[in-house]
Amino acid sequence: MSTKTDTAPTAVAKMSRPRPGDVQMAGRRSMDVLVLGAVLVLVLGVLTGCGGSGDTSGDDPTTASESSPAAVDAAALEGETYESTSVEGHDLVEGSTIQVAFEDDTMSVSAGCNTLFGPYAATDGTLAWTEPPASSMMACSPELDEQDRWLTDLFTNGMQGTGEGPTLTLTSGTVTIQLASTSAPPLDTLLGKVWTVVGTIADGATARLPVNTRRPWLTVGGDGLSRLFTGCNSGRTTVRVVDDQIAFGPATVTRGRCQGAARLNEEAVLAVVDDQTTDHVEFNGNVLIVTVGDKGLVFQIR
Repeated sequence: MSTKTDTAPTAVAKMSRPRPGDVQMAGRRSMDVLVLGAVLVLVLGVLTGCGGSGDTSGDDPTTASESSPAAVDAAALEGETYESTSVEGHDLVEGSTIQVAFEDDTMSVSAGCNTLFGPYAATDGTLAWTEPPASSMMACSPELDEQDRWLTDLFTNGMQGTGEGPTLTLTSGTVTIQLASTSAPPLDTLLGKVWTVVGTIADGATARLPVNTRRPWLTVGGDGLSRLFTGCNSGRTTVRVVDDQIAFGPATVTRGRCQGAARLNEEAVLAVVDDQTTDHVEFNGNVLIVTVGDKGLVFQIR
């Protein structure tokens, strides 16, 4: 028995010839795809370039780092006087501030009692005395004595200094001292004060007074009439402020015999205060530095 299988006719696709309009439309689509792809590649390239870490030319100028304060050097500090505005990392004795002054090769530091001074250097921004500093050796309270020792250690070991405009920042370990430049007080405020010699100057070099010697002094009256002690002999002189200099009148002193260090002290004092007019004066309120030629004196003012 045979089985008859019906076979469906195979459908044959009829290939029709494309119309001219269809060809043009397809061409436009292909061209549009190519153009879009090129645009995407260009955009991605630009975005990648902008996001790269190697190109910072497009950085927002508001995020650019500002210049840091410059490390200080001796030339910038010459003739300047600063007073502390804040101290971090140490508590100052109540009512006291730190004053730092620079004159020639001398840095003087005071904080309510004695004045410490000596030759200094500013090396790679670090301020430090180059030899043990001299002190005015005035009697102070125990708290101020301890503060003097703290300052001596700081400036002997050195403090990193940076300056910006009229401000000076000193750091050492956890201690940060902010200081501001101060104007020198008028020279006529020196009248009516006691001037104690704490150092001598010769040929531009500052030296401490020899140990175990009596300190010379001037007790200056408000009218300029002054009592004088040379470290050996006593006497009188006059002090006048002439413009920005100080004029000393002829000194009259006793003629006791002076020997050794006392004689040297007297010679150094009379070379400046006996009928001389200074050619350079530096005064910061606590310390007075005067020179006559290649000789000079450093006074603590009280």
